[in-house]
Amino acid sequence: MGRFLVALALVLGTAVLSAPSAHASATRWDVVPCSAGSQALWLPRVAGFGTDLSCTTEEARSAAVKAAVDSGSPTRMMNVAIAFGQQLADKSLTASSPCVLGAKGAVGEAIGTCVAA
Repeated sequence: MGRFLVALALVLGTAVLSAPSAHASATRWDVVPCSAGSQALWLPRVAGFGTDLSCTTEEARSAAVKAAVDSGSPTRMMNVAIAFGQQLADKSLTASSPCVLGAKGAVGEAIGTCVAA
């Protein structure tokens, strides 16, 4: 199961990185810093398919990932893989990176939302 999640994360990460980007002149990242002791981390959703970006701690994210994996739910385990792929893809984001209008991302330790320039 571990190899499957790693492979899935790599495939999803590649899909995120290869998504079409908007022109930097048309959009920009609106960056909101997280409070002290927290950072922008992608979390697997508990109900339904997907992920959420939140200012939280590594410990809280680890607990959410463990709960998802321990649940045995294929959807929740897929959410874990997607969250890790998104976090990996966001490592290269900066406040000046090009973005797609409406996208969210972990810009450093802050939450970024792509807005019109």
